[in-house]
Amino acid sequence: MDATLPRAGRPWDDAFEELLLAALRGQGCAEPDPDTPFTSYGVTSLGILSLGRTLSDHYGISLGAFDERAFRTPRSLWAFVGEHGRASAPAAAEALPAAGEALPADGADEVDGPAFGEDGPAPAGPAVCALAERFLASARRHPDAVCVIDGATTFRYAEFAVQAGALAERIGRGGVVAVLGEREAATYRGYLAVLLAGATVVPLSLDFPPERNAAILEQAGARCVVVADRSDDPLVAAQLAALAGLRLEVVDGLAVPSVPASAGLPVAPEADPDGVAYYIFTSGSTGRPKGAGTTRRSADAFLTQAMATFEVGPGDVFSQCHGLTFDFSVFELWGAWSTGAAVLAVPRMRALDPAGTAARYGVTVMACTPSLLESAGAAGNLAPGSMPGTRHVVIGGEPLPVDTVRLIQGAAPNAVVDNVYGPTEATVWVSTHRMAPGDPLPEGRIVPIGTPVPAMELRLDARGELLLAGDQVFGGYLDADLNAVKFTEADGRRWYRTGDVVERAGDGLLHHRGRLDDQVKIRGYRVETGEIERAASGFLGGARTAVLWDADTRFDAELVLCVEAPEVDEAALRRRLGELLPGYMVPGRVVAVESFRLTAHAKLDRAHLAGLVGQGG
Repeated sequence: MDATLPRAGRPWDDAFEELLLAALRGQGCAEPDPDTPFTSYGVTSLGILSLGRTLSDHYGISLGAFDERAFRTPRSLWAFVGEHGRASAPAAAEALPAAGEALPADGADEVDGPAFGEDGPAPAGPAVCALAERFLASARRHPDAVCVIDGATTFRYAEFAVQAGALAERIGRGGVVAVLGEREAATYRGYLAVLLAGATVVPLSLDFPPERNAAILEQAGARCVVVADRSDDPLVAAQLAALAGLRLEVVDGLAVPSVPASAGLPVAPEADPDGVAYYIFTSGSTGRPKGAGTTRRSADAFLTQAMATFEVGPGDVFSQCHGLTFDFSVFELWGAWSTGAAVLAVPRMRALDPAGTAARYGVTVMACTPSLLESAGAAGNLAPGSMPGTRHVVIGGEPLPVDTVRLIQGAAPNAVVDNVYGPTEATVWVSTHRMAPGDPLPEGRIVPIGTPVPAMELRLDARGELLLAGDQVFGGYLDADLNAVKFTEADGRRWYRTGDVVERAGDGLLHHRGRLDDQVKIRGYRVETGEIERAASGFLGGARTAVLWDADTRFDAELVLCVEAPEVDEAALRRRLGELLPGYMVPGRVVAVESFRLTAHAKLDRAHLAGLVGQGG
């Protein structure tokens, strides 16, 4: 058989199938389905990078050419290889053109303990500056500065504002509007357009199963969705089909109306400072995603205090490595746009090569999770001295090992490193521990989460749970029942219960000591293990399930799903979970256990299960 021709019943050739199977075999997959998203297979970021490198070597494709669309499904990856491959040598690295080129058509216990903060709550400041007005202020001050870099395409502030304003007119005013797209200029433009329309934005990820996105928008009461991608793409089409029952208006975010060169900047609409700017949905222990609404006041309070500690402006480049459904992206996107800097769209392949990305695009501000840095280091992409021009590295989302700080300080010797802590509900971060070049590293294995930021009050209750109050605290969950559980009143103030156990050392530094519940962080994302357990139990006819994790895993932490049954079809169950849950929530292993054991208090003996399956969690 000619190995360059597709196999019968398969869209790809034998060589591609062999490489694909080698990548997926470790995930229990013996027969890849062309249209099953890679996220459903549970492939890690390192696995994607390894597959990309293998394809790059075999088909002669520049590793930097792989974009977000390539790794959607096996079929899309084969289509990408067919379009870009079979060259005799890797393609040359992209060169940045002049700014202004158009985007190609083809994105409840008693509260004890005193409150503490740097100086207590900050006095009332000027009026709230909404996100859209922040962008427009930068566009007025720096109209010709680059605001977005997307591959080989750049945009200036003034032109991008005009394009987003035209798109806002098509979206219409007010309400809740979703944006569906990748980390691309079209998605950023859609996000800005929704805000210019005076609406609340709900970012959606194409990595999330269609049914999950539909449930999110139904809960949010969305009236419209801006699609910043080709609707004929099979993955996008599946998303739109799942949303069809909600009767949403669909706006094509790629079709930007032409505007005259003389068009002025749009005007930001008046908006209630305590109205919701955006919703971010996190994993929920009830099996339903939790919708957290961040107000315009909270977003403004965060950016006001945070950006005062960064010396950045036009000419600086912020890397945007995280999906807009992850609140770290608020700093990446709006930290840049609040200061006249540029935001660089970083596809997942480039995110795992921070040194190469920084060198190619002049990244001066990088935000990342410890997992991303450790994965990049494991891939050999953080060589000593490889990021001399990077001045700020902001790390958050997970506990930060001191060894990881050494790794990034070696690669970026001139960078100030900030370890930041904060839940989505308190707008990105509420405490920081800053390490400047030459500063001694903290003692111990894990870096402290530091000291509170201005305008926020933090206190510990009798159990050591950290409580938060201040302007950065969100307006509340869409599910009012959750608000009753997660908020408490004390000393005339409303406090948010984080669920995090924190210790304040004698030097005043805060140290994260764990959780009061079964929440775990996977590559920076909050995961409620109960959501996974309920989903698996539903697929298995009500069988008891339990999720364990390795508490000592440094990156790409592995979840193990235990099922009380004589046997279980691991590959089939993982595939079904991938159709319902985001890829990072799909357990890496499924283990059948004949019978779950209980403790003397009639609770599930998780320690016994961990011993059976060899897990630390």
